[in-house]
Amino acid sequence: MDFVILTNTSGPTWQRSIGAYQVAHHCRANGITCQVIDFTDQFSTEELETQLSKFIDSKTVAVGISTSFYVSDDSKKKFMSTSRKFDTVIPDNIRDILSRVKLANSKLKIIAGGANSYQIKDDSLFDAVFHGYSEQSVVDYLQSIQSGKKRIWPTQGTTSIIDGAKDHFDIETLDHTWTEQDCVLSKETLPIEISRGCIFKCKFCSYPLNGKKKFDYLRDPQRIREELIRNYELYQTTNYYFTDDTLNDSTYKLERLHEVITSLPFKIKFVCYLRLDLLYAHPEQIKLLYEMGLGSAFFGIETLNASSGKAIGKGMNPENIKPFLVELHDTHWKKEISIMCSFIIGLPGETVESVQSTYNWLKTTAMNDVWFPLFIKSNGHFKSEFDINFLKYGYQIDSNNNWYNDQMNYNTALELAEQFNNDGIHRSKKPTAWHLFSLLSYGYTIGELKDIAIEDLPKLAFMRKKKKMFQEYKTLLSSINNFD
Repeated sequence: MDFVILTNTSGPTWQRSIGAYQVAHHCRANGITCQVIDFTDQFSTEELETQLSKFIDSKTVAVGISTSFYVSDDSKKKFMSTSRKFDTVIPDNIRDILSRVKLANSKLKIIAGGANSYQIKDDSLFDAVFHGYSEQSVVDYLQSIQSGKKRIWPTQGTTSIIDGAKDHFDIETLDHTWTEQDCVLSKETLPIEISRGCIFKCKFCSYPLNGKKKFDYLRDPQRIREELIRNYELYQTTNYYFTDDTLNDSTYKLERLHEVITSLPFKIKFVCYLRLDLLYAHPEQIKLLYEMGLGSAFFGIETLNASSGKAIGKGMNPENIKPFLVELHDTHWKKEISIMCSFIIGLPGETVESVQSTYNWLKTTAMNDVWFPLFIKSNGHFKSEFDINFLKYGYQIDSNNNWYNDQMNYNTALELAEQFNNDGIHRSKKPTAWHLFSLLSYGYTIGELKDIAIEDLPKLAFMRKKKKMFQEYKTLLSSINNFD
């Protein structure tokens, strides 16, 4: 095998992320054999060594790590509060395995990418670290080694630092295919990429491809249709995570997608990120999403403080947000589509009192809510407006690298976020958004789960099902031969 990628469970239940598989697909399309080993947190050291050794041979160029979901023990303990900064930590057993692999074959490269790659750019374990969308840059890197034609990349110490944003990747013609090697389970909820990037540029957001033009980086709808049909025929998959940053960034895009999805010989359900202000301005989108099979909506509301909203680039009047959310849930979507609203504590002009007022209102609604403290980071590869110009917005940074302003500080924001999350989404509220759709992989339907409070979910049954699914995955992986 030319290339092996290790990655981790991407949620608290059964859930896999698209990133490693997109890289693997692009490698295969360019003649590079590739195997993803997922859910490595569920493998013993011996199991992982056995699987990895099966795919590594004299032709292997590199072993890669996706950093997105390898987090510290403290982060894991706080995972259910969904409010801490996640510190990427490669587990000791995996570090030991990779070190032994490298020792046995000094020419083999150990590389890393993923959402938190900036946290390990100083780690001497890695020969190269990739930032951003890296399908093409990984292919270029591997091919340069295979061909013996060395390319020069910027380095930090002995590690090559490669910016994927500088390499073009044609998302429009993407024909992503889940293969036998990916060990997909029957009726599993799968991630699918509809487009890439975001037309907005919120002040707190540092995602790559922010501020793109409205019709940039859209996949060909016919290719999406082919992927949906293939997944149904092979895996009976009808539930999806749509991974777009903003699915409803244009009505034109939704109309094309609506035409494709409603023409399928089966119905699908999906969860996605949406902009509430766009639904308010373009109400025709509401019906399109309903007819397409929207099962749960995730809205980044961020604040119900008018001045804070304007400061970050979200100017919809809070007095319109509140009734419109209720109208969406109760009337337009007939209480069939659950809604998750996310909020950031610590935005300019936001006070403890205004945040508490927002939370008090949300408790009176059927909407679910999730809270995060504002993150201002100095060491990220991609930086937000706040990361770069925090002084301009009234923030200072203390000796612990945490922000504070005249109204609040990071630690207060963190405490409030964890309090609200523990009181809300992990107790009396219903499962929604990504959590809900991960539970659908266990064989439940939205109808069976939508009226059960999270604290009343059959957790023991879920644990047994989760354990069984991981064992099924391991069995399938064990049956895969080295495709060289």
